[in-house]
Amino acid sequence: MKKSSDHKGHAAAREQGRESTRQRLLEAAGMVFAEHGYDRATGKEICDLAGANPAAINYHFGGKDKLYAAALHEAHRRFLTAEDLRASLPPGAPPAERVGIIIRDLLSNLLTTDPSAWQLKLMTQEMMRPTPFLDELVRAEIAPKSMFLRGAVSELLGRPDSDPSVQLSCMNIIAMCLSLYLNREIFRRVFPGLALSADGLEPLTAHTLAFVTGGLRQVAAIQPGSPLPQETP
Repeated sequence: MKKSSDHKGHAAAREQGRESTRQRLLEAAGMVFAEHGYDRATGKEICDLAGANPAAINYHFGGKDKLYAAALHEAHRRFLTAEDLRASLPPGAPPAERVGIIIRDLLSNLLTTDPSAWQLKLMTQEMMRPTPFLDELVRAEIAPKSMFLRGAVSELLGRPDSDPSVQLSCMNIIAMCLSLYLNREIFRRVFPGLALSADGLEPLTAHTLAFVTGGLRQVAAIQPGSPLPQETP
């Protein structure tokens, strides 16, 4: 009986050790890839930073390619998961309320996460210089999250989520939020009176939602293919 218990204990310890090494590699890879990019990052630097032997990347991930893909997925999960997004949306909430919650979640994560955190640096790098791993990232991580916004905007506009006006509206909402993060240091200098941080999250969310809903009302009022309404002199 004692031998059986010892065997199980050793097996559990080995499993914990493997998981610990895998997590260290993932963390180190995220930092190195964020700093140097996929092409210039080396397995040796990752293993040295993780305190792992040179064969560890192949053993735990099957190579540098799969390790980079895993780091990208981890970066997006740390930023915002589909499960977190679903949990933040009250069942039966009106579409405008859902859009506001999604905007707040995006702005909160973008503006309150440490800018030096490797996950945001890696995500930004992948946006600016896409790698062959982007397609799978979009399929597994980004597209499922985008469906929450597409569903709410679709309801607000009264059009299917495949309609170009719905997709363009979602694209512009996401671009607006991302721009606040990517250009944050410029905006802080141009508009020094604004709090582009956790302290200013509520007024920033309220203004962004008002801006978005006003634009969506205008989009909803325009029939597909009709000219834009002219401003009254």
